Parts: sequence; structure tokens; C-alpha cells
Amino acid sequence: MLFTLPSLSHASAGLHLYLNGVSLSPSAETQMVKSTTMIPIRVVVEELGFQVDWDKKTRTVTIHNDKKTIQLVVSQKWATVDGKKVNLDVAPMIKSDTTLVPLRFVGETMGLVVNWENETKSVYLFTSDAGSEVTEPKPPVTKPEPDPGGTTGDGTKDEGNNSSNNGNAGNGSKNEDLSEIQTMSFEDNRLIIGVSKGDLKPTQQRLTSPDRIVVDIPNAKFSEAFNTTQNFSSNGQAEFIVQDHPVVNKIRYSQYSDSPATIRVVIDMKKSQNFSVSTTKDPNTVVVDLNDGGTTDPGTGTDPGTQPPHSGKYIVVIDAGHGAKDPGAISLNKRNEKDFNLAQALKVAEVFKNDPDVEIILTRTDDTFLELKDRVAFAKQHQANLFVSIHANSINKSSISGTETYYSRDDESKAFAQVMHNNLVKGTGLPDRGVRKQSLHVTRETNMPACLLEVGYLTNATDESALYKEDFQYRVAQSIKDGIKQYLGLQS
Repeated sequence: MLFTLPSLSHASAGLHLYLNGVSLSPSAETQMVKSTTMIPIRVVVEELGFQVDWDKKTRTVTIHNDKKTIQLVVSQKWATVDGKKVNLDVAPMIKSDTTLVPLRFVGETMGLVVNWENETKSVYLFTSDAGSEVTEPKPPVTKPEPDPGGTTGDGTKDEGNNSSNNGNAGNGSKNEDLSEIQTMSFEDNRLIIGVSKGDLKPTQQRLTSPDRIVVDIPNAKFSEAFNTTQNFSSNGQAEFIVQDHPVVNKIRYSQYSDSPATIRVVIDMKKSQNFSVSTTKDPNTVVVDLNDGGTTDPGTGTDPGTQPPHSGKYIVVIDAGHGAKDPGAISLNKRNEKDFNLAQALKVAEVFKNDPDVEIILTRTDDTFLELKDRVAFAKQHQANLFVSIHANSINKSSISGTETYYSRDDESKAFAQVMHNNLVKGTGLPDRGVRKQSLHVTRETNMPACLLEVGYLTNATDESALYKEDFQYRVAQSIKDGIKQYLGLQS
């Protein structure tokens, strides 16, 4: 859901800008032009993993990644998004050598949730995975626009705000079929949710920046007794603080969706923590157990995911992106990305054959399709120490060439991504396009250090020619092996 900002005739001075709760430090102040909030485009889109190019001669800003290309021209009240013309409320402008563009355009084009807090003169931007929780505290807003729906950039369903603004939403025609949330308590390092009947199938996810555990309970509502005893706010959210706990800060809950009726519970964490979710009968409960696996300690750099298993070998999952009905990107010569990904993954397994320290497990060994969630579940099932997803890039600009590496979680994956990237660039010999943070499903939802390698661009003639050559793939495979063994502190 995208929200408009109120008319702010005096809000341009000292306006604060946040992305996923993190304060941005733009090089130029925001401006109000004809009641339109103008923000520095570079500082926002680069945080989202886009590259920004400036053509001084034509005064054109080009913003792009492998899926989207946006062009804006200073003083022109239009832009192009993937080649389609879009009208702007106010033309882009330059101040202090920084291009300012309408906030509304940024939100709509990037699929961001945009919130305005009048009291502190702050604008909050949230990507779909971070800001779409109905239980995420949101500043006061005005004139909500319809939820456009759609999917996120990594192919997962965009979580729109489907909740009514009351503490006991979801009372539809099938009210009698819903389980009722009757109690909620936190004890012995476990969140225990009492429900009126069993057979519930809760879903779970772990999000970062900030760390939090999200549990959805489908076909459920709050009981009348529970509802009347909780201090639900006007937007249907309630919370309680967990006092003096080393890991948990607070627990929030709301009726996330009316159709289907779903309760969402969010545990705000002070640091990353492994957990499990289970259900019991007699009594009927949903239990989120934080005693499962210990914490990640970013201060020491040690993580349970990088300790060798009892067998003495590290388990590394290599994921060949796409497959079967999902060909991935298409190269200049009409070759499928999925074929490169699989060939490269197989060669990584080959160069690790008989390695005394590392066991490679492949998510697929043939032209098979796997959902993103299944790739994540595969890595967790095998208790992998590391996860590497192999891809090839594309963009509608044939001059762009090079190697990129992506990660999602700072504490667990940033250092791993950097080590892998440094080795990968040596192996490809292609331009170094850097390490980037982006919310991709397989790197976000895994619970071990994880990165996604974009080896080269299929839409660049030089890159494409190299990618499908055997000797190139063997060099890349060896560089991936070198990176993995370097990160694990092993001799390659």
C-alpha cells in the first residue's frame, strides 16, 4: 500500500529521510515544490541496489539494475520506466550537484511504502519485505491509495496491508470456522499463544535490518475476551515489552488480513536468533521457541552456521538459479540463463570432488524447477554452513558488463559476500561491479551466510561469449572454491 504525503508548506527544512528504518544522509536537503516533496534520488536508489549514471551533456539520470531501467531528464516533467513514458508532478531539479525527484514517483516506481510523520517531520520508506508488515509501527498517514499488489523483485508475493483498522478484524461469513487467539505469554524463552482449536499451520520467516521473527497464523482471529483486554491502537495493533531479555525487545500482533483471516505476530529482536515454531494439542498452542540453536554474535564474527558439522566436513549448498519452465534471462544469442547456471554449479561440485574439508550439495543437478522457498528449505534441511546461488545477469543496455555479488543480511552474509566477490572477479576477469545489498528471497530467508553471484551479463556480447565456454566456467568454479575455503579459513 502506497500512501500520499500531506501538503507540507513548511516541511522542507530539516526533513528526515529513512529507508527500512535506517536514517539516510542525503547530500542535498529535500525540497517542497508546488506541495510536492522532492528527494535526492541517488541516496535512495543506491541503497536499493540500483546503479545511477549521469549524462552531463543531456542532463539525464539513468537508474538501472538487471530488472528495471528508469531515465529522468532535469527540467522535463516526464520520465521513462522500462521504455514507457510516465508524467511527473514536478520536473527533476538539481541542487548542490544532486538530482531531486518527486517522492511519489520514487515510491510508485520502486514499489515502496511511503509514510509521513508530521510530528518529527520525517519520511519513512519501506521496501516490500521490510515495511509491509501490518504490525510494523507506522506514522500517521492520510489518503491511502489502493494496494497495487504484484510481486517483489525476487519473485515472492508482495505483502500488502490487507487489515482493517480494528483489533478484531477478519469476522467474515465463515466466522465460525476461525480459531480464536485466547492468550499470549512469553516465558522460558518461548512465546506461547493459546488458541481455541488445533490443526493450525502457522508460517514463519526471519527478517533483518532490524532483526525480527514473523509468524502468521491463518484462519484465526482474536477472541472477544482477548480483544477487550489488549490495548489495541486505532490501526489495529497491540504490543508488549519483554523486560530485561538479552535477545527479545518486544512482541507485536495484529489482524494482518481479513481474507483469508490471518493473525500476524512479530518478535522484535536485539540480535539474530535461531528459533523453531510448533503446535501442540491439549492444550492447543502455537509455540515460538527461542531455545533452538543460539544466537549470532556479530561482535566476534562467529556464527553457528559456520561451525563444521559432527562429520568434520562443512556443508555448502550450491544453487543453480532458475530451471525447467523458468529459463531465467535470455542471452543475445537466445541462450537460456538456466543452462549456464546449471553448468557452472556442476563444475563447482566437480572441483570440490574428494575435498577433505567441504561437501558440496546441489539444489538441482538437471533441468528441474524449484520454488525459491524450496531452495531455502533445502539448505536448512541439510543444515548447510554456507549457501551460494549462481546466476547470470541481464539488462536492456548491451554496453554494461561485469560481475556482481548480492547479499541480504549484514551480520551473517556481508563478509562472506565480499570474500566470494573478490575471488569471483579474479576468476571471471570481467569488470568489477561490486558487492550489493538487496532483499532477495534466497539470501534473505536462509539462516546461514548466503550470497548470490551474478557472474556476467548475458546481454553483453563479451560476457555472453565467455559465460558459455568450458575453460571460463572451470576458472569461475575454482574461484568459487577459493572463496569458500578462504571464508572458512581452510587452505585451498
